Amino acid sequence: MNRKLNFIAKLIGVLLDTFDRGVPLPGVSRAINPLYLFIILTIAVTGFSFGVWWINRPVYADVSEQKFLIIHDSADRYGEMCYRETTKALDYAKITYDSLDLSEGKELPDLDSYLGLIFTTESLYKLDEEACRRIKVFVAEGGGLTVLYVGWNPHFKDLFGIANEPNIIETEKGMRFKEDFFPGVKGLELPEERFPSLPTLNATLDVHLVSGNRILVTSLSGNRPLMWVRDYGKGRVLFWNAQWLSDMETRGFIVQSILATPGLAVSSIANIGLIQIDDFPQEVIVKELEPIKSEYNLSMVEFYEKVWLPDILELGRRYDLKYTSFLIFNYNERTEPPFDFKGWEQAKVQIGWQKMPYGIFVSHQLSQRSDWELGLHGYNHKSLTLKNWGSVDRMVEALEEARERWLKDSLGELPFSYVPPHNIYDAAGMEALAEAFPSIKVVSGMAIGKFEEGSNREFGPEPWHEGFFDIPRWTWGEVLDSENKFRFLSEIGTFGIWTHFIHPDDVYHTPQNYPEAEKWRNPHSLPWRGDHTGEKNGLYYGLVKWFEFVRKYYPWLRYMTTKEAYYELRKYLDIEASYTLKPDEVIAKFSDYPIYFQVRINDGRTLDLNKMSNCQLVDIYEGEGYTIYTLRAVGREVRLKLILPGEF
Repeated sequence: MNRKLNFIAKLIGVLLDTFDRGVPLPGVSRAINPLYLFIILTIAVTGFSFGVWWINRPVYADVSEQKFLIIHDSADRYGEMCYRETTKALDYAKITYDSLDLSEGKELPDLDSYLGLIFTTESLYKLDEEACRRIKVFVAEGGGLTVLYVGWNPHFKDLFGIANEPNIIETEKGMRFKEDFFPGVKGLELPEERFPSLPTLNATLDVHLVSGNRILVTSLSGNRPLMWVRDYGKGRVLFWNAQWLSDMETRGFIVQSILATPGLAVSSIANIGLIQIDDFPQEVIVKELEPIKSEYNLSMVEFYEKVWLPDILELGRRYDLKYTSFLIFNYNERTEPPFDFKGWEQAKVQIGWQKMPYGIFVSHQLSQRSDWELGLHGYNHKSLTLKNWGSVDRMVEALEEARERWLKDSLGELPFSYVPPHNIYDAAGMEALAEAFPSIKVVSGMAIGKFEEGSNREFGPEPWHEGFFDIPRWTWGEVLDSENKFRFLSEIGTFGIWTHFIHPDDVYHTPQNYPEAEKWRNPHSLPWRGDHTGEKNGLYYGLVKWFEFVRKYYPWLRYMTTKEAYYELRKYLDIEASYTLKPDEVIAKFSDYPIYFQVRINDGRTLDLNKMSNCQLVDIYEGEGYTIYTLRAVGREVRLKLILPGEF
């Protein structure tokens, strides 16, 4: 571009010099020298127009390494919760960042080396006028700014797009995502004010917005703007008028909010889909229970054999799923010897002219499938805790009996994965599990819950026993309600992983069958497929809705068994990644490969699909004002060419 400007300037200079000296153009009489003036003026106007375009042209990032600066305040107790979740989420997505702690009183670093800024504190008032000016210049010249935790500084009034001097007020209950800012989020409603759980994090600013703001999220009533995006100069600001991004459950919304502000940004994804089935195979009863009795007139074991398992396998074929199911031998309450297996043996099915315990029969069938892994749920459904069992030795003895029965019944390879009953365990339980089942490497409890009960786990080593690797679950059940959709979007939005579980007896877990339960997995007593009205309102169609939603918005997701996920996830977490961004090129470097990553473009540029090096295209998602390319690196250095708008 500069060469073009220099050429035009030199041409104007030559023509002016020629006109001054009265030198005629070749073949043109001096009598029409005024033509020179016309030519000069034409070129001048063209050059001026080009110069105006040059001054107002879009700014494309040119950074040696994609990096963000997080501004936080270690003295801000609740803002630091947002900061911790932000850093953990960015680590998972392999997005590089630096941090500036306002409590340390340090000056802003050179902002030119950053792709974007991130605010995670309400202490923005600690930034002086000069710091605010530099931040505003950074954004105006093309930088991105993501405000993840509501705060206020009057110097940022125009930057945030706020017309008044706002006051802190209590958040209206509920949240509605009006617009699309990452795949599948549009239309999501959170009618209950559940995130985060601390009532002190329940504040917003009573704002009046200037024109030009694009409101993406409002309170459920629509009266309060909770998140908006605005252009500021050549840059972009995304402002969360809420303090809810301070919880593990919101990490994906943090990552996607950050990726939405620069003209282009890159993140890594594990690309893992995990469908687990707790309590299967299991001790099964032969009774007929509602709602299956009315729908099929089948006992529980007949329903599993003739309806439920065939449907699950059919869904697997339709959506390219793989499953891991977790076997439990008994539902007895035994915590001391003798440890019998009467429950495991009681329900039998007709195989030829003989009857065979259903658990053994179905385990034989599933253990031979490449799309199914058999894991362990326990000898019985008593959580492995000292409170339940009294000693490590008792837990070990029961588990060893389960191991011997596994081998006796030829159930296949000893289990690699374990799901704790009730998703609860303690350090003693992990010690017992390691002693009795050295084959087990993965523990899949809950991501959400109390740490002291075995939940609130990260993807990585188990804190209570380094020999185990945690792959926690984020969603559950057959119904894609707003809460489950929120958790799904947040988990997959963090670094491209979905961990989900169901139970074969979910359909039976109703108020009628379990009146003493605090809550139910099938609270509305839905049928499996449909009730007597013929309406397809059963749990089966809830699962179909789940998988259709995932296929529509995340068709690139790879489903695998828990054992396969273990190896993929460990490799992913060990890989180091860096990204160099240029106006017309992205250079990605990885310490190992293959690895999946995504390029999000918000400024109209396009990847040149014919000029990709060491890279395979997996998927393209066209959002509202952005495009996400999902790619697979097949070399340590990937080069992607970009097409600027107007260069097609």
